[in-house]
Amino acid sequence: MSSLKREFRENRELFPENRRFGRPIVGFSCWALGYLDPKGVQIGCLLHPARHGGQDLRYLTGYREKCARESCLQAKHFERLSPHAQSFWLGITEGLGSFYYSSRRANPLFHLLLWGPAVLEKLAARGRTQSLPVTELVHHYPFLVHERWNPRGHRFLMETIFNECREALGWDSQRIEEAAQRLHEAVCREIARVGEGLFRPPLLYVHRIGLSAAFADYLRGIHGIFRANSRGLFHIKDRTLRWVRRGAITGDSPGDPPFS
Repeated sequence: MSSLKREFRENRELFPENRRFGRPIVGFSCWALGYLDPKGVQIGCLLHPARHGGQDLRYLTGYREKCARESCLQAKHFERLSPHAQSFWLGITEGLGSFYYSSRRANPLFHLLLWGPAVLEKLAARGRTQSLPVTELVHHYPFLVHERWNPRGHRFLMETIFNECREALGWDSQRIEEAAQRLHEAVCREIARVGEGLFRPPLLYVHRIGLSAAFADYLRGIHGIFRANSRGLFHIKDRTLRWVRRGAITGDSPGDPPFS
């Protein structure tokens, strides 16, 4: 680990000169991978467009196209957050060393970002208006980190709640979770109602049908539906959203977070 730290530090120190001339990557290390900050907390690509006002300098390594493809879902979600929301959620990483910061298991931000920008943006705004630090906000909304919730799979439920009926529900975490459970049950009813027609050819991969990415992830991750009849899926989603907009979801009926 000490050798890696030394390499990251040297890459940062030599970056101005390396950037000026550029050179293809050889071997198994990249001269543009180094510490992003003087304190050596964050490790990343020194050529990334986020560091250069949108200008992509990764061509200097000869691997621009490959590097541009290698962006995890969390990074894509983070880029879509406002500067305020980015700063707010980065607070959860305060005190982490560079290697813990880069670890998917040790850094809780990797988990939180899977909830997506629609949910995180609204919660960051809530934190700002209530003067809540990020750790306290997570305590107020435990579904964000509870193991019974799958952020990538369940974010469709929470996105719908926050976009369609957050005002009716207020900011009470229990009511939000119960509404998400009712929404999940409503989708289950619609899937059962459509029945075998949902799997009648032609079948398409759900992430290529034109549904929202959140709904596609929900179908795949929670219901195990990877291919389906597109007409049937749009029908299910449209009927469910009409049910939500009629206000049926804001009733009072307790329930556990959805697993199936």
